[in-house]
Amino acid sequence: FEVFTGYRADEVLGRNCRFLQYRDRRAQRRHPLVDPFVVSEIRRCLEEGIEFEGELLNFRKDGTPLVNRLKLAPIRDDDGIVTHVIGIQVYSEAKLDLNHVSYPVFKETCKQQLDQSSKCSYLSGNPLFNHHQEICGILQLSDEVLAYNILSRLTPRDVASIGSVCRRIRQLTKNEHVRKMVCQNAWGKEVTGTLDMMTRKLGWGRLARELTTLEAVCWRKLTVGGAVEPSRCNFSACAAGNRLVLFGGEGVDMQPMNDTFVLNLEAANPEWQLVSVESSPPGRWGHTLSCLNGSWLVVFGGCGRQGLLNDVFVLDLDAKQPSWREVSGGTPPLPRSWHSSCTVDGSKLVVSGGCTDAGVLLSDTYLLDLTTEKPTWKEIPSSWTPPSRLGHSLSVYSRTKILMFGGLAKSGNLQLRSGEAYTIDLEDEEPQWRQLDCSAFTSVGNQNAVIPPPRLDHV
Repeated sequence: FEVFTGYRADEVLGRNCRFLQYRDRRAQRRHPLVDPFVVSEIRRCLEEGIEFEGELLNFRKDGTPLVNRLKLAPIRDDDGIVTHVIGIQVYSEAKLDLNHVSYPVFKETCKQQLDQSSKCSYLSGNPLFNHHQEICGILQLSDEVLAYNILSRLTPRDVASIGSVCRRIRQLTKNEHVRKMVCQNAWGKEVTGTLDMMTRKLGWGRLARELTTLEAVCWRKLTVGGAVEPSRCNFSACAAGNRLVLFGGEGVDMQPMNDTFVLNLEAANPEWQLVSVESSPPGRWGHTLSCLNGSWLVVFGGCGRQGLLNDVFVLDLDAKQPSWREVSGGTPPLPRSWHSSCTVDGSKLVVSGGCTDAGVLLSDTYLLDLTTEKPTWKEIPSSWTPPSRLGHSLSVYSRTKILMFGGLAKSGNLQLRSGEAYTIDLEDEEPQWRQLDCSAFTSVGNQNAVIPPPRLDHV
């Protein structure tokens, strides 16, 4: 069992083996390709104390699909009562490409059932719905009512599940307009509007699966043309729509670099291209690069030739002749490197933490609104702040909320890798940092939740 499934004995002893029907240990439902009829038949045979023999789709610990040829045989005592069940499993490789399969559907459509029921009712002389009350009433509704009044109100995950009812429902759930309505109701118009560009290649169905479950997500190596030359490390990169933008970095002999590269992932043959700009910020590494409003890029801080920086430069990637321009206003934060930044509302730059020239870790948080005529730095006061740190990450969620995770944090006289998470809502009258209790995510009902190990310099 350990060899074929990859699970250790101490991980599975005493557990119901249905976890093998889950492709990911954190999944909350069995994989949609697992045949529900076989699962129901197994349950029925166990309840009635009869033998079962059949095949069932299982998954290794690493997510690789397996075919489980299963035989269950009850053992009875002298009184005929089932006391034990012997299970024999023979595993073999499942020749499935999980990235190019569609969810299963039942063999009969509602129309076929109606036709068959009608035929039987005419032969018997009895009215259709008096004799066949098992016909589902919801399937008598028109496609328009089903799509707009029912399906569009469900969550993306539930729509994927209900698509297995019959071929008619399956066709309705595959409609791109319906899928977009479902996503819009679940995530809001602003989010779906932002994601609209991504659906040109993926489609709303695939996008919804990738955002709501790990079942459809897998890393793949992308081969691209061009090159980022000269080679470097400690650069900063961000996404601008379907484009990946890279700026600066540390070259050979700690040489600070100031060039800009872009990779258009929507192109037929993506390749790295050097962006020709009229002027560039001073070379740097250990800085941050963030995206504003889909095409504007903003660079802050880092380490340059003369030491640490606290300047801000903005570039419009869609301009006919892109050019970096410096933005100055008010009292800027202390010069720093290895800080973290993000953008709120698509126009406000938030900077947090980092390290000074003297090696002192910082815990401050600053905001710069780049939509104003004269952008001015504003420190966000908080009665309590997370421990000072560098190499952490900042992420925006729910429009104005910021999540901080990890980094190298100060703990007394020590500096330790952190696995802690903190959040703040900038829309509050008096925004306050608070620590998230990550242990709550592994409480009852979330047994499969996993807390990421402590780390720094992640993205």
